[in-house]
Amino acid sequence: MYCYVIPFWKTFDDVWFTYKIPDFLKSGIKLWVIVEIELKNEIQLWVIYELFEKNEKVEDQFVIKEIISIKNKNIFISNYRIELLKFISKNYFTPIHNSLSLFLPKNLVEKVKKEKLNFDKVSDYNYSFDFKLNLSTAQKQVYDDIISSQNNKILLFWVTWSWKTEIYINLIKKYIDEWKQVLFLIPEIILWNQISSKVKKVFWDDVILINSTITETQKTKYFIDIYHNKAKVILWTRSALFYPFNNLWLIIIDEEHDNSYVSDQSPRYNAIEIANKITDLNNNKLLLASWTPSINSMFKGINGEYKLLNLLDKYKN
Repeated sequence: MYCYVIPFWKTFDDVWFTYKIPDFLKSGIKLWVIVEIELKNEIQLWVIYELFEKNEKVEDQFVIKEIISIKNKNIFISNYRIELLKFISKNYFTPIHNSLSLFLPKNLVEKVKKEKLNFDKVSDYNYSFDFKLNLSTAQKQVYDDIISSQNNKILLFWVTWSWKTEIYINLIKKYIDEWKQVLFLIPEIILWNQISSKVKKVFWDDVILINSTITETQKTKYFIDIYHNKAKVILWTRSALFYPFNNLWLIIIDEEHDNSYVSDQSPRYNAIEIANKITDLNNNKLLLASWTPSINSMFKGINGEYKLLNLLDKYKN
């Protein structure tokens, strides 16, 4: 048996390398496990990308090196994230290993290398809260329309002082009550301070808030907690889209028109497009919101690809 392996965060002209799987490892080899290989007289960690039997892909005249060992048996790329990784590589014309760099915290890989990763150690999240947040008639109508919509992709156009954040909070509460995960993306530090303080006031310390002050070690901790479905509410910027949600039911993207949702560094991507692809693969709800929607989103709303909702009344108690 043979396999293709791909590296972490390295640049190669080739998309992958071919290695042979020795008999003593066959029972434990699976797609996306981390293995040790020898490359240029150096032991390195790579990921199993594809498995196949010997055929025309492997020429007899080449000497194919063998996988040395399985370094970690945990599957860090699973479910819809496999197809999402391939989509990024194909859609944004980047090698598959560049796509992979979005999905795994560097600290996690370092812990695997040093055999210090405890993937079963998770934090406690209680999500015990008691609040009453009254919605106006207009807000309640939008909330109900989001919940009942047969179209999972929704564009909310709102006006100033309509207090759309209250709708967000009620949506989050609904899904937490059902023990489901919610991803809430925000673009800028000003919005971060305003919205995060309001969300945290309701859901307290169980909300995962990520900003530039969070260490790489902490990101690995959150990665594990999200993977095990312990962390339910994640408030973050665009990079949170690549974390290992296993029970994701709602993605909220506030100020969806904002340019910060577009990555201009390799691998480049558009977070709105990524969120749409996740929704296609995972069948969660996607709520895009803005008081100045992008032309692309408004076009999709008018033409029915998104369900278009309007919140045009200012909030009144």
